[in-house]
Amino acid sequence: MIYTVRGPIHKSQLGVTLGHEHMKWEDDESHANTMYLDKRYKEEEILSDKNYILPILLDMKARGGMSVAEASPPIGGQNVRLLKLLSEQADIHIIPCTGWNMTKKLYDVFPMQFEEQLANRWIKDFKDGLDTIDGVVIRPGHIKLLLDKGDLSMADKGMLVAAVKASKETGLPIHCHIMEAKMVLQVIQVLDAEGADYHKFLWAHADKEADKVIIKLAAEKGMWLGIDSIRRGTSPVKYELLKNIISLNYGHKVLLSQDYDFYSEGKESLTTHPCTTIFDEFIPYCAEHGIDKQVIIGMMTENPANFYDVKN
Repeated sequence: MIYTVRGPIHKSQLGVTLGHEHMKWEDDESHANTMYLDKRYKEEEILSDKNYILPILLDMKARGGMSVAEASPPIGGQNVRLLKLLSEQADIHIIPCTGWNMTKKLYDVFPMQFEEQLANRWIKDFKDGLDTIDGVVIRPGHIKLLLDKGDLSMADKGMLVAAVKASKETGLPIHCHIMEAKMVLQVIQVLDAEGADYHKFLWAHADKEADKVIIKLAAEKGMWLGIDSIRRGTSPVKYELLKNIISLNYGHKVLLSQDYDFYSEGKESLTTHPCTTIFDEFIPYCAEHGIDKQVIIGMMTENPANFYDVKN
């Protein structure tokens, strides 16, 4: 099953999916934690935010998009009440997440219990739900991590270990933000030590540096690859990377998306926003240069359905 803000659905119902977007990133961590930990929301703000985000979702839907994976972890202000409202009014599927929800400085205070406490919290989020709204228990559909740049810190190692533990218990896939390709080698060491299932692990932002050697290594391990910054003017570069991955026979392990913040873009302009670039620019560019439109549509349908399918 795939867990959405309107409840679980069968993978065949997901449709064309953007695998990594943000409805609204919340910079106020206090407010973010209040929503996550205390289930308290600002109702007037939700209605105001909806006015900027809903038109974008409807634009996406008009181009054939049916689902979005929310990549904002709880500390990024994932607002499940807003997500449910948007999902209902746009009639699209939104996959929420659990994951990184506390400042990593907590590792310095609780290094001995850090991994277990995090894992237990994420397991609880899945078993009990992130919240229950209008009788719907909203369970996360993935675990979102954000790793810092540089060498893998002890806090980030702990987060990875916790995510693997929670994934084994719940079946949830891990959606992991990694901005530097060299860090993937350290991540692999941690995952190997924990006996992780690589088929449940996504390297988000594999396209950031587009390191073909490490991408090939990650794919051979079974890791999923995120080409998730398909923004205006990037189609030639993203096309070349995707073509290379397809040539390695790993096209079935790619998630395609844009990594836009819909609220910010909508507030800037609802008439010229870039949040349908993947449909308006990237797919036509691929079709013109040798990757058939239906191949891309198939990847945006089948791949997310397989990655986000929770079998527990």
